[in-house]
Amino acid sequence: MRRITNRLAWLLGVALSVSAQASTFHTPKVIDQEMSLYRNIVVSEGDGYRCMTFGRFSGRQSCVHLTDPQELVLRYTQGLLSVLYVQPKPQRILVIGLGGGMLPMAFQRLYPDARIDAVDLDPSVIRVAKKYFGFTPDDHLHAYADDGRMFVRKQGRAGVRYDVIVIDAFDKDYIPEHMLSVEFLAQVKAIMAPKGALAANTFQGALTPYESATYQAVFGAIDAVDSMGGNRIILAGRDGLPDLATLAATAHALDAHLAPTKVTAAMVLPDISAVPPSDAEPLTDQYSPANLLLKYAH
Repeated sequence: MRRITNRLAWLLGVALSVSAQASTFHTPKVIDQEMSLYRNIVVSEGDGYRCMTFGRFSGRQSCVHLTDPQELVLRYTQGLLSVLYVQPKPQRILVIGLGGGMLPMAFQRLYPDARIDAVDLDPSVIRVAKKYFGFTPDDHLHAYADDGRMFVRKQGRAGVRYDVIVIDAFDKDYIPEHMLSVEFLAQVKAIMAPKGALAANTFQGALTPYESATYQAVFGAIDAVDSMGGNRIILAGRDGLPDLATLAATAHALDAHLAPTKVTAAMVLPDISAVPPSDAEPLTDQYSPANLLLKYAH
């Protein structure tokens, strides 16, 4: 029944082109808009929130509660924090895809001694995140304008290893195909530390079985967080995943630590499930019709 409910929520989410939080606040006032080399970046405000979108009619990439900036507002960012249920004590963190920088900033506050690398292809996104969303790099949080796959390759050559990696570089209308292939995920796995954890923000639809097959080809068993609004968070571990009971125990133990983000185990755990083995063909650098498959979902 939960799967059916999530599917209905996905249909509603596509129709509205926003996340599940859209019904609770509105941001009609555009306060900035700029066309970068890659996209139209729009910043809007309303009801005490500020949001970033890539075009006026696209889904929200990031939102901040202006009087409580530590809160993770959007459901998919809450789901991405479940990566900590797999690796709760990260010392080095990589986030690919910045948006407003809400997730790197959350990691910065939760783990002030950790080294955090945040990467986005578009330097304009980094600039807007700094100007309007409180994104503040420092000695522990570093921002890079770079292609995510190129950055992973360079870090691999440098021998850098991460305890937590978050891939948040996709949206519901476009996927960088070079970051959804067996070869890329093998590169990601190679820069993960022992017991390292990965969370990837994706979307439910026709691409899902191929996506699952691709991650399973590299990581073996994976879990998914099927969140409201059509987002699907994939969880994977370099050395496998804990069983769901262990994952739940870790989630509840983290509730106090994660309290500033307003993310609780009770919010996230009901949406986590093991992904059954997919019989679809894994996507590779030679076979990667991800965007063609994505269009079948609409």
